[in-house]
Amino acid sequence: MAKIRKRTWTTNSGEKRTAWQLNYVDRDGNLQQKQFRTRRETDDERIRIEGQIASGVHVPDKRSITVADAARAFLSDFEGLVKAGKRGRITLKGYDAHIRLHLLPFDTARLKISRLSGPDCVSYARELETKRSDDLARRVFSTFRMVIDYAWSQGWIGSNPARAVTVRTAPDWDADKERLEIPPLEDRKKILKTVRIFDRTGRAEAFVCVLLFQALRSSELRALGKQHAVLKGLSPELRIRRKADRWNKLERVKTKSSIRNVPHGPHTVQALRKWMLACPPSQDDLLFANGVGKIESYANYYNRLWIPILVAAGIQTTWDIYGHLWREFQDEQTAAKAAEQVLLA
Repeated sequence: MAKIRKRTWTTNSGEKRTAWQLNYVDRDGNLQQKQFRTRRETDDERIRIEGQIASGVHVPDKRSITVADAARAFLSDFEGLVKAGKRGRITLKGYDAHIRLHLLPFDTARLKISRLSGPDCVSYARELETKRSDDLARRVFSTFRMVIDYAWSQGWIGSNPARAVTVRTAPDWDADKERLEIPPLEDRKKILKTVRIFDRTGRAEAFVCVLLFQALRSSELRALGKQHAVLKGLSPELRIRRKADRWNKLERVKTKSSIRNVPHGPHTVQALRKWMLACPPSQDDLLFANGVGKIESYANYYNRLWIPILVAAGIQTTWDIYGHLWREFQDEQTAAKAAEQVLLA
């Protein structure tokens, strides 16, 4: 139990002074002392500390680190997960940018984390609302919550006051969203006709068929291996299990929902079979490796394969052509075949 005593002393100049001292024993059995100017301030602190001690969540101020220190420790811990292959390097880069650019410059970063309160978190959220875009503010505050959760797990703070705080954003009206521009059907047919004679190996045709009909992320497309292309049986498919990051390093897909089997139609199967007969060996048995058998970069795919195909076809379009445009089909196998029939008719 915390105790309060009145302390009186005389300075060297002969002036008498009075203060109120709070004494208590922390959860580790160490004596802690704090001094205040008034009895009311001392009582308020006593009530706060006794409540925290009773809940087993008290951290003495003199042993507390700042929010900035906790954020750096969080990044260091996450970096260890990246090195162990349990998290992605690109995720670490994002968290580092959030903390370095959008947390450390704010006053909140200089607070003792043991004293961080709900109003402090609200103040930080409101600053983000006014000084950052809605999307960025929401993502940065989410990272901030993760930092406080990490500090909680380390015993540096008794609870996470940021959990009850949200960043207020403008309504997300569907009418305000920019619509996806789908290239005309005739342009897509021209692309398919062009790739059939673009090269003798069939690489361009296989690549474009997967791009058009399988709706893969570019990181997943770059990481596809030969073992992931199932071309036999009643349900041929691509098995999505890994991705390639911007540094051309293979890693597992980020979420469980990203692990999936994507069916493809007979034309894609034929194109993949042709290409796999000519596909050279590579370091990770890649389906679309570069010239030296390593992961091809996004820029090379775009500039050295996609753009030349468009030039040969005599059209202009974008990279974002997806096979999931045919959403009315409930069965994915039927949808894959129907997509091919539309473009190959």
